[in-house]
Amino acid sequence: MNLICEHIVGLQQLKGVGRQKTIRLLELITAPQQLCFRELVEIGQTFGMISSQISKAEIAAAEDCAQTLAEQCGQLGISCCSYWDEAFPDSLKFSDHPVLIFYQGDLSILTHSKRAAVIGSRQPSALGADFAFQAGKLLAENNFVVVSGLAVGSDSYGHQGCLDAGGKTVAFLPSGLAPVYPSTNQQLADKICGMGGCLVSEYPHHETLLPYKFVERDRLQSASSQFVIVSNFTPGSGTIYTLDYARKYQKAIYSIPVIHSESRAGFKHLEIKQIDYRILSNTELADVIEQY
Repeated sequence: MNLICEHIVGLQQLKGVGRQKTIRLLELITAPQQLCFRELVEIGQTFGMISSQISKAEIAAAEDCAQTLAEQCGQLGISCCSYWDEAFPDSLKFSDHPVLIFYQGDLSILTHSKRAAVIGSRQPSALGADFAFQAGKLLAENNFVVVSGLAVGSDSYGHQGCLDAGGKTVAFLPSGLAPVYPSTNQQLADKICGMGGCLVSEYPHHETLLPYKFVERDRLQSASSQFVIVSNFTPGSGTIYTLDYARKYQKAIYSIPVIHSESRAGFKHLEIKQIDYRILSNTELADVIEQY
């Protein structure tokens, strides 16, 4: 973990400092890697981005936490990349971009020219599970990197379909990478990395899994993909967030008639939210993928 990454981890241990404040602070400074952590905090306090009420002890504890985390990442085989590093993928440079990502595997596949997401319910129907698997497989056969979230259900089937075809896939996690969430998919996560793919998270492994992190993860799936293929979903599912982000980032959404029929309430919800989607036959979807 380089010094910029350590600084970012330390800053985000301070009360009231999140992704946006970190970005604004670091963009003020020409060479933040030349400053020590306490100097960086002082600049943040001067510009009102960091509370002046934060004590020296809290600052020291945040710095110690960052250094400890860096050591642990090295031991666990977890790499780290900041928005200011050359290795940071262009596909993650969008309006609400991450400031820091932790990863295992080959991060460079997020720079691949073809990337598409396969998403859907954690409890898909038999047809929905097969569709997610076949979509992942078809994408891999057409030289796409498949993007999903490692969740049980549709995500897993999308990853597995891709791997079955010998493709590479990226899993964005709502948690740290040691262990992965859900733990039941550790074997799948290992296979993803073993076949040249990548696991990615905005969160260090010591942080607690919280509901908002699932939503933040969803934006990464949509933003990093050129289009989204959706299997079964319901109006109250997390899939809705991913599809809403697809609209925000102007990414096309595709599905097929049988999924539309099984998930009418979900698609009706998209219509109410004015999220556009296209229902294509299997042949039409294959043509879209092949011609992309």
